[in-house]
Amino acid sequence: MNSSTTETNTDKSNTNSNVIQFNSEERVLDTASEWLVKLDEGLDESDAQALKVWLATPLHRDTFLEMVALWDKMSVLNELADIVPHTPEPGAKRKADNAVTWKRPLAIAASLLMVGFLSYQGLNLFSPSSQTAPISQVASYSLQASTKAGEHKSISLEDGSTLWLNTNSQVNIAFTDTSRVIQLVKGELHIDVAKDKSRPLNVLAAGKAIQAVGTAFNVQYHRGDLELVVTEGVVEVASYTLNKANGESIVNPIIKPQARPLTLVQGEKSLLSLPNSTIESVSDEDIANDLSWREGKIVFRGEPLIDVIEEVSRYTDKTVVLGDAALANMQVAGLFNTNDVDALIAALADNLQISTDYASDTIVLRPR
Repeated sequence: MNSSTTETNTDKSNTNSNVIQFNSEERVLDTASEWLVKLDEGLDESDAQALKVWLATPLHRDTFLEMVALWDKMSVLNELADIVPHTPEPGAKRKADNAVTWKRPLAIAASLLMVGFLSYQGLNLFSPSSQTAPISQVASYSLQASTKAGEHKSISLEDGSTLWLNTNSQVNIAFTDTSRVIQLVKGELHIDVAKDKSRPLNVLAAGKAIQAVGTAFNVQYHRGDLELVVTEGVVEVASYTLNKANGESIVNPIIKPQARPLTLVQGEKSLLSLPNSTIESVSDEDIANDLSWREGKIVFRGEPLIDVIEEVSRYTDKTVVLGDAALANMQVAGLFNTNDVDALIAALADNLQISTDYASDTIVLRPR
C-alpha cells in the first residue's frame, strides 16, 4: 500500500470523524453497560437526569433494553421505569416477537468484555441468574385465594403488594426469602407489586412466567387464552417449569433462559397464549375500562353482542347464549354492575328489543 504524505495527512484529518463513527455503534454499547452498573449502585438526581437525556435517543434506548434483556436484569428494568416511566414509548414500532437481534458482533464482544471486567472487580451485576437448579426452600408466606362467579376481592399481601381477583378466579401464593410467586390457576388478577429488588415477583400461568420487581399489571387466563396488560413499569415474560426436586411446588420455579425475551412496558398488552405473541399499545381509557371490574363494574363501548355475551358469562353460573345468529353483531354500550347479571340482561333486552328465556342453568337471547 502506498503511504504518501498526502494520504497520511488525509488519514489524520479524518481521525475525529472515524472516532465519531466508531462511537455511534460500539461506544453506545459501552455506555449502556456503564449505565447498568450505575443503576445497580444507585443514581443521584443529576445521574438520573443524565440517563433520561441519554435514553431519549432511540438507538441508546433500544441498545440499553437489549443489554438488559441479554443479562436478564429485571431489577434494572424496573429501576429504569421509575426514572423514565414511558421508556420506550408505548406507541413505538417494535418487532413482533421483541427479539434481540444483534448485528454488531465485534462491538458486542468488546462490550461484554467490559461487563465481565466490571463483574470481576466485585460488582457482580451481570452474573446470569441461577435458574437451572434452584435450592429447595420452604415458603415463609403462603396463601390460597379464590372468588365465585360475580365476586371480586382485593388482598393485601405480606410484602406490601396489593392483589385484586376478578370473578371465578383462583390463585396460589408462596413467598420465600429470595422469591415471590403467584400461580394464577384460572380467572383474572391485577397486582400492584411492592418493590423488593432481592425478591422478584413471578406470576405463573399457562406455562408463562411474568416477572417484575415493582410495577403493576393485569393477567387474564380464561378458556385457554392468557392476556397480559402492563399498567405501570416494565415486565418480562419467559417460560417456566416446576422443580421436580421440590415436589413440583410453585416455590422457586425454574425460569427458562430466553434467547428472545418478551418485554412489555406501561400501556402495552400481549396475548401470551399465541405461538408468536405480538405486542400492541393500549390507550389509558381502554386500560381504565378493562380494570373497572375492580370496582364491580363492566364497561362496553360498542362491542358486538356476541363478545358481550362471552364477557357477561364470566360473571354468572348460568350459560348465556344467542338463540339467533342475527343478533351477533348488534352493538352494546353502557356501564353495568358485575354482581347483577340479571339486571344487565334485562337492560340488553329493553335496549336491543330482544327476548330472554330463562332455564335452570341457561339464558337464551332471541329476537323479539
